[in-house]
Amino acid sequence: MSGRIRLGVLGADDSLSVIQDVAKEFGELELIPVVYWEEDEIPDRISPYLADAHMWLCSGQVPYVILYQQLKVDRPVFYTRHSGEGLYKALLYWVHERGVRISEMSFDTLSPETLQKFLMDVGIESTFYVKHYTGSIRSEELVHYHKSLWERGLIKVAVTCLRSAQLQLKQLGIPCTHITPTHSEVRQVLESIVQTQALLVSRDAQVAVQLIQRADGDEVRTSEADFDSAIHRYSRYVHGTTQKISANQWMIYATRGAIEELTDHFQRRPPLHAIADLEDHLITAGIGIGKTVRDAQERARLALEQANVCGSGNWACALENDTLITPLGVKDFSLSYQYVREDMQEVGREVPLSTLTLTKIAGVLAKRGSTRITAHELAQYLHILPRSARRILLTLEGHGMATVVGEDTSHQRGRPRKIYDIRMSCAGNAQ
Repeated sequence: MSGRIRLGVLGADDSLSVIQDVAKEFGELELIPVVYWEEDEIPDRISPYLADAHMWLCSGQVPYVILYQQLKVDRPVFYTRHSGEGLYKALLYWVHERGVRISEMSFDTLSPETLQKFLMDVGIESTFYVKHYTGSIRSEELVHYHKSLWERGLIKVAVTCLRSAQLQLKQLGIPCTHITPTHSEVRQVLESIVQTQALLVSRDAQVAVQLIQRADGDEVRTSEADFDSAIHRYSRYVHGTTQKISANQWMIYATRGAIEELTDHFQRRPPLHAIADLEDHLITAGIGIGKTVRDAQERARLALEQANVCGSGNWACALENDTLITPLGVKDFSLSYQYVREDMQEVGREVPLSTLTLTKIAGVLAKRGSTRITAHELAQYLHILPRSARRILLTLEGHGMATVVGEDTSHQRGRPRKIYDIRMSCAGNAQ
């Protein structure tokens, strides 16, 4: 990319108007506006422009999820978030001008925490109705939610974050309003887009994408706002830019050099506690390195998947040479192996195990310098349960690729552990 940034902007008409107004402040941006009225239209609407846009900005999480997760657009995708600012703006009219109480309104998309924080900020104690969701949703589902409350006489107005839902509610005669992004919210995400562009075109810089996931069950201890702030502190530390892609996931764009230095050449996890005041066990993450954003994103997804296999609090890294390091910084049991291997693909055609699992086993054997292993040892290396490791070894044995050659009697408790000799094609040559 060079020169001006061609930014595809996908959104409802009213939100698009706000984005276009703020974008006038950014001379480096050239907008490609795409308006949609129903979510089902999005794939057809954007298809003529996919090759033209350097990046995409969506007005809200629903079109974002469709572009990023469903259509898998291979460019950086950002979205304007529905935060407290937009809520203040939408409620001012109904509360101040029309005298409607918060308890007489229904909301969607916004998190209960966002609404509760708003009430605390203005000193109001009130109950509220909200349909919070992650990912995408059909407008009909939101319309049904608000309509049901309206018909039961529980609300006087519906506040929606989806323009298509607002239009349907209007047709039904239900008073409603659509939360659009504020100028400051749009300005913030456009600044992040410009910074990301500068990062991606920096000379000789490989792209590093970090896909960070919050551990389940921590919501009570750390608020969404505090967690968000911590992630942004970490992103600034690595001179990166941040995009929140779901309630519990963030994507950080940075350069390989910054992440390589922070992780001591991918030998340890980033010290999140020292940088962002976040306990290490609260974060599971995957790092992807590539010459293009798409390559780095795909590798980051693979790395996060493998980090999750190892359990909450672990990191994994997929490098540009198709080497996967998992988990980062775990002494003695961190593996480095080629996850795209033709020889293991050949083996995978003969045995009902995935190529990745077979490649990891080959990596374990190479690390140990021996083809002999017990189920307990294999479980430790692969970060799986011993019974799962036994099932893998029995599968290999059943296909003539593993043989029981003895028993390990050094453990006092339990039955002796069978020692298997694994003879997969090229197993000893794992990288």
